[in-house]
Amino acid sequence: MTLFFYDTAIERYEFSASHPLRPERLTLLRTLMEAYGLTASLDWHTPPPIDESELLRVHTPEYVEVVRQLSEGAPIMEAHRWGFSPYGDNPPFLGMWEAALAYTRATVAAAYAVRDGAPLAINITGGLHHALPDRASGFCIFNDPAIAVHILRERFERVAYLDIDLHHGDGVQWIFYRDPNVLTVSIHESGEWLFPGTGFVHELGEGAAEGTSVNIPLAPYTDDTLWWQAFEAVVPRAFERFQPQALVLQMGCDPHYLDPLGHLNLTAQGWLRGVQWAKSLGLPTVALGGGGYNLTTVPRMWTLAIATLVGVELPDETPPHFVWHERIPTLTDHQRPSIEPANLEYARRYAEQQIAFWQRYYSRGEITT
Repeated sequence: MTLFFYDTAIERYEFSASHPLRPERLTLLRTLMEAYGLTASLDWHTPPPIDESELLRVHTPEYVEVVRQLSEGAPIMEAHRWGFSPYGDNPPFLGMWEAALAYTRATVAAAYAVRDGAPLAINITGGLHHALPDRASGFCIFNDPAIAVHILRERFERVAYLDIDLHHGDGVQWIFYRDPNVLTVSIHESGEWLFPGTGFVHELGEGAAEGTSVNIPLAPYTDDTLWWQAFEAVVPRAFERFQPQALVLQMGCDPHYLDPLGHLNLTAQGWLRGVQWAKSLGLPTVALGGGGYNLTTVPRMWTLAIATLVGVELPDETPPHFVWHERIPTLTDHQRPSIEPANLEYARRYAEQQIAFWQRYYSRGEITT
């Protein structure tokens, strides 16, 4: 059975009552998985404690200490320097140290399992890809995907990171921007319109790592067809040239058309094609969650993703005893978003520009192998 790591302390990861990142999304996911019986196909574990040295693979000692002190309510002068503010995306909250460790240690356990020979390990509570070495960012305190990459590199020479979140996986990209042995690929809504304002095609990596940072920014109103067209034109070629030996997969489900924080127009089944493609690679994989802020889409999209990864087929209609059956009647979308033709045409032209860039780039052979 597939290893699945989950620490219920993550359900206390709550910046404030009005914050868009709601812990309820995870409790609903758990109840939906249980209603389907999907948990029976998983080797479910509470992750063990981790040593602070795991955090220091990515984060500075000063930043780690700031997180600890803010978690205890200690006043920190210029906390905004570390990415924390009561008025911003990352207001400090009591207990955030333990809550952030909950998703981090689950990713660490999954990464060690894959490093040591497991073909797949899942931490759906992880994937917090914005945090920087010395700064919280975009609801992310510790960058667990980057920690996972470091752990996998202890065994695998070349590791790929694939990010299908609404937002650019900026933290992971910058952490490995000069590392020729790590491929970071992110398909996302363009930074022209959305946080974090990065993730453009010209962000290629530096020095010997040029070509190992691959970004596919897309315009608002991008639908399933355009998203897959861009994915299929760029991602397989990047992987083919890099030849990774292991994968960290970030499965943020906020590209969905009902998500309140973005402007992409994907359905659950359209987004799922990215997960299906990643599974088809057959690489040793650490699979993580990520963004997702609509309580009717997150549980079903991650249930679909987990079932896909472990090879379980689920009925589309959710079980009648599922607590939110009336609000989440099916896993897939039976109603597609309505998009004005002019908006869809703009999104099409924007996607074609990104595809054309990568076609030109790859035709020159300019990518690290």
